[in-house]
Amino acid sequence: MSTKKSFGQYIQDFGLDVLQGVRNNIAAHEDEACFYERQNNIATATVAMRDAGLKDEIIISMLQKYWDLRQSEAASFIDWAHSRIPEKLQAPKQAARAQVR
Repeated sequence: MSTKKSFGQYIQDFGLDVLQGVRNNIAAHEDEACFYERQNNIATATVAMRDAGLKDEIIISMLQKYWDLRQSEAASFIDWAHSRIPEKLQAPKQAARAQVR
């Protein structure tokens, strides 16, 4: 058996290498898209809970429970939500709600 490859074998190997490279690029793109979609969904959930008037401790607990985040990760989403929502647009405080009822 010869260790030399034929020209056809080189072409076949080249084609397989190109195909594997394309598959790897597609997989990396899909992984990145999933990561950003997950980040976006967590951010949306955090903003929604802030809008609902939930306390930060409850939001952290829910993000940990439903999104499997560490406390520091959940806290960073809350900090982001605080910076994105102006105070005047945030949910009214508990005392203000009690007066309305």
